[in-house]
Amino acid sequence: MTSTQPLKLRSRGGYRVAVAISTTTSTVFPVFLTGALAVQVRQSLKFSIGQLGILVAVFFASAAIVSLASGSLAERAGGPTIMRICVSVSSLSMASISLFVHSISTMIVILAIAGMANGANQPAANLFVIHSVNKSRRGFALGVKQAAIPVATLLAGLAVPSVALTIGWRYAYAMGALFALLVVIAIPREPHEGERIIAKVDKATRPKIALAPILMLTLAMAIGAGVANALGAFLVENAVHAHWTPGNAGLLGALGSATSLISRLAGGYFADRRGGRHLVVIATMLCLGSIGYLGFATGLSYLIVPATVIGYAAGWGWNGVFNFAIIVNHPGAEGRATGTTQSGAFVGSVVGPLIFGYVVDHNSFGTAWAMASIAGVVAALLMLVGRGFLLRERNRLAGDSVTIIPG
Repeated sequence: MTSTQPLKLRSRGGYRVAVAISTTTSTVFPVFLTGALAVQVRQSLKFSIGQLGILVAVFFASAAIVSLASGSLAERAGGPTIMRICVSVSSLSMASISLFVHSISTMIVILAIAGMANGANQPAANLFVIHSVNKSRRGFALGVKQAAIPVATLLAGLAVPSVALTIGWRYAYAMGALFALLVVIAIPREPHEGERIIAKVDKATRPKIALAPILMLTLAMAIGAGVANALGAFLVENAVHAHWTPGNAGLLGALGSATSLISRLAGGYFADRRGGRHLVVIATMLCLGSIGYLGFATGLSYLIVPATVIGYAAGWGWNGVFNFAIIVNHPGAEGRATGTTQSGAFVGSVVGPLIFGYVVDHNSFGTAWAMASIAGVVAALLMLVGRGFLLRERNRLAGDSVTIIPG
């Protein structure tokens, strides 16, 4: 019995992590599929690149509003219930786009609803993951969970040559809806014991969250995520603008997504072994990502591939490590803390693509990428300032019952 029990627990944890990445993929898929299929959808619905930015912004704006309250909700209700509702809504949203969307106004409404589902799902999935694995493997598990985003963009990129350019873009949304429906069936019915314990803790006795560090880190997350999501939303359009064929541009997006996926897995693996300084690593990655954005800004066609690899690996490969840093610094308040920082990610994902699309419409892709590069450096600096606030808070609470581990 003793020899098989650890194997059983590892198998169960692996299944739950697989479910978490599937639910996260399902809830972010509507917006990244829209970005990858932008050329075909814009031609069909007759809207501009700037209006594409509005579509992406609406998705993340609704997610930001819901995310602020969803962390506490996930702590009380448990991850599986929230995840099941969110993935069901995402499935219905993609099915609705496939069947009923014939104007940008309808598309806006449906993506707003899909964004709400994504906003509520993120902290629920975070709780679901951290209570599914041993503490020594939480960094890697969160890296796997955050790999859902590049998985979504990878699938979206592959959908361009395999589906959109063959049988039509609506079928790509229909397939996404079917995938999400299968994920709903796979989500466990009961929360993990650790989630039940959190749910039973009285609200008055729950650990408090220090305001200054979390606000600064949320701002850093907002800027970094805004730039990264502009990359995800406009990479294909930028490549087509640089005279790539739509099929090859879709494959470029798939390459970037695969690079980001590997980066997130590696980041989580090393986070478990590093013991600290996670936010310093993130700041370094943001600066490297800015170098990739400068490659796009040059407008040189032969730099598009290396810029894509650098931008996705460094500029968009740090999300799992960031969530890990937030969680280890807020024991007992993981849902609320990641729900707050995730709202920053969503706000940035509203503003970033919106500004990027506006600059492209009124100036050029080169100017937009140059601005993105500067924003990445600013996010890195704010990440370090937020870490300094965490260190200060740790010193203030020295000897108290609350433990803060500097990221």
